[in-house]
Amino acid sequence: MLLLLYNNKINILEKEDDLQMAEYINILIDNLISETGLGKLIDIPVRVMGGLLNRMYKVNTSTGVYAIKHLNPEVMKRKNAKVNHILAEKIANIAKNNNINCLPAKIINGITLQEIEENYFLIYDWFEGKAIDENEITMEHVQKVATLLIKLHNIDFGKIKEECNLGNEISEVDWDFYISKLENEEIKELLINKKEYLADLDKKATSARKEISNNLVVSHRDLDLPNILWDVNMIPTIIDWESSGVVNSCEELLETAWDWSGGQNYFDSEKFKCFINTYKFNGGDLKDLNKAVYSNFKNKSGWLEYNLKRVCKLECLDEEEQKLGEKEVVRVINEIIIFYKNIDTLSDF
Repeated sequence: MLLLLYNNKINILEKEDDLQMAEYINILIDNLISETGLGKLIDIPVRVMGGLLNRMYKVNTSTGVYAIKHLNPEVMKRKNAKVNHILAEKIANIAKNNNINCLPAKIINGITLQEIEENYFLIYDWFEGKAIDENEITMEHVQKVATLLIKLHNIDFGKIKEECNLGNEISEVDWDFYISKLENEEIKELLINKKEYLADLDKKATSARKEISNNLVVSHRDLDLPNILWDVNMIPTIIDWESSGVVNSCEELLETAWDWSGGQNYFDSEKFKCFINTYKFNGGDLKDLNKAVYSNFKNKSGWLEYNLKRVCKLECLDEEEQKLGEKEVVRVINEIIIFYKNIDTLSDF
């Protein structure tokens, strides 16, 4: 049996492939719980739907309730994947020690990254919080996240900054390569039609990022709506630190302000301005903001390229992940177009 938790409702899937995968995951989680000393399973692990990269399970044991993240096996094959995840948890713990509300993975037997049969997991205490939807964003949410961001940027992470791999890369996507590999005709046509536009943005982004690459901070780098949970008192808590690394502060400011002003589903310029101004009011430096406009494309193109790899089955776990990749490719290309149509909002700062 495979149980899925989505919008607080439990669904049961009965496909044979799903059942086989569920049985395998259940065995892995059972062994994981035993090896980490977290007691015994009380219920079948329930998969929590919503993640775009990894798979999360709610696990009830004799010692408590935990959120167990099964890290994407295809991503974990990358050269620096394990090092980056371990470093990300160090960053999360430093942030927590500096009064940032966040959820680092549990440290068990001296480590955060747990391995069972070449599968990697992060274990968290279950947190009763809620990620909000785009249509639920209020000015209060905007101000709180902007304040949280400047506090995060002001933390001294010391030598951790020198260890970060993520955020240092400056490369351009070979769009023709993916066009040659795509079998999905709809996405292939979309990419062909937008190739020159994307390539032009990529060149501008390369130039802009080089100009601001010496002004970097250590940060979360992915503070979109799903990665901030809100409790009943409207207090935000940051989760999912695996993208942590170095970033230009204005680049992350711009990306986060975009996410918290509706992003691609709608664009609320007042929320966008509120986010930027709140960050500035609390001491944030906006000197790189204009250059960060184009540098920001590297974040979007990186996620777009990863999902193209999913669609082309170059880094893809199963059919579910391929379908998710197809949706994300279309979504991200549309987001890029809308983002650069609205970017003249920056003239007010």
